Amino acid sequence: MTLTPLAWVSLSGIDPSLPGDVIAYHPDQEKIVGMIPVGIDPRYLAWFPAEDKIYVPNYGSDTISVILCNSLAVIKTISVGKGPHALVIDSIGHRGYVANSDDHSISIIDLHQDRVIATIPMDLKPLGLVLSGDGKRLYVTQHSSPSVSLIDTDTKQVVATYPLGSYPYNLALSPNKELLYIVLSGDNRVSVFDRELQNTIALIPVGANPQRIVHHPHRPLVYVANFGDNSISIISTSENRVLTTIPDIHGPRDLVLVPDGSKLWVTNDYQLTLIDTEDHTVENILYAPPSAQIRQGLAYGESSQELITQEASRHRSLRPSSFVTEKIYFKPPKPFDTTLHFQFPTPTAKAEGLVFANPEVKAHSVSILAIPQRPNYFHITFSFRIPIIVTYKDHLNQLLELHDTIHHVASAVEIHLTPSRVSENLNLKISTQSELIDKSRLTPDSLDLTLRTHLLSMQTVHFIK
Repeated sequence: MTLTPLAWVSLSGIDPSLPGDVIAYHPDQEKIVGMIPVGIDPRYLAWFPAEDKIYVPNYGSDTISVILCNSLAVIKTISVGKGPHALVIDSIGHRGYVANSDDHSISIIDLHQDRVIATIPMDLKPLGLVLSGDGKRLYVTQHSSPSVSLIDTDTKQVVATYPLGSYPYNLALSPNKELLYIVLSGDNRVSVFDRELQNTIALIPVGANPQRIVHHPHRPLVYVANFGDNSISIISTSENRVLTTIPDIHGPRDLVLVPDGSKLWVTNDYQLTLIDTEDHTVENILYAPPSAQIRQGLAYGESSQELITQEASRHRSLRPSSFVTEKIYFKPPKPFDTTLHFQFPTPTAKAEGLVFANPEVKAHSVSILAIPQRPNYFHITFSFRIPIIVTYKDHLNQLLELHDTIHHVASAVEIHLTPSRVSENLNLKISTQSELIDKSRLTPDSLDLTLRTHLLSMQTVHFIK
């Protein structure tokens, strides 16, 4: 199976009290593949390649949203400590470490079971996290008691703490894991330590209010996002000095290099900026969706080529050359149940699996009515279908498929829209999540399944001529 690189970006809610989203971008095709609702104030997310999942710390909800990349849906929500800000993935030990900045702790998550298995108390406001290559050492910056701590992940004990300058934020290990680079936001510097935290190697001046840092995978370079002066500093790790600065990147918050180091992705303000690392020029800027949602955390991830092709080709005859999507805020309706009957063509069939395709809103089925005495609030009604596939094996042990469809009318769903949006042709796109809640005893030739479906998100697609 061919894998396609995706940029996963966390977005705050338009209002701080509202849930945020995670957007999956296909940078090469300049498309949005999916927009997934998560918790309040999502921060710095991370990808777990072994199970193709994205973990999103929701600072305002005290939770971690777990997104399955290929389904573009949240499959689990994990309660952690207060104010989860960032997390780091141990791909060897299959553990996730979460910095809970408001209750001064580190939550440890089992990434197979997606549950908290331990908590490590810290001093004050842990923010940045990085793991050694073998997963045995965890380095943590603490914002309010400016320091960096070294944790033994086997004993779950702090074994060393070193005081730092003003407001330590993010940190990163060199590719050979011998040097630790720490962003000091209050001092406008990057501090370089040996991995034992015994010696300070260098203090490197960068731009104002630096936030995040990333190492080039193959070259002796470090990139630093300077939020305060709208720039990216490029540091030579062999000379411990800034080689050059990329200007005019307004409000950079996070940055990621693709695995070969050829492209630098940056979240800044309301956009995703793509930079060529050879000549340091901006290749592209992705603004979609055009909303007042700040782009915050950023992670590299991958998904199957089939998923990308389906999304891009399904609407090719309907869309002009460019489009953007905008989230619709709505009051979630109650889930609905559907019972489907499957008749197998052979009497000795054995059911193997169940697959749900993306939901499709039926053309010309959308109607909108204003809610009296509630400006900008409406009831929307629409019909949609969800194609499903049951896989089964016949008497020759061949894997075959049966196809069916869930049909449903979503009636009087409460939404928020500005009046200008109501007057437009509302090209509605939705996401759903269906689960099996009951099944009949399998007879020799048939099977009944009862499925429960939740409406997860609603978006409108705006065409650009």
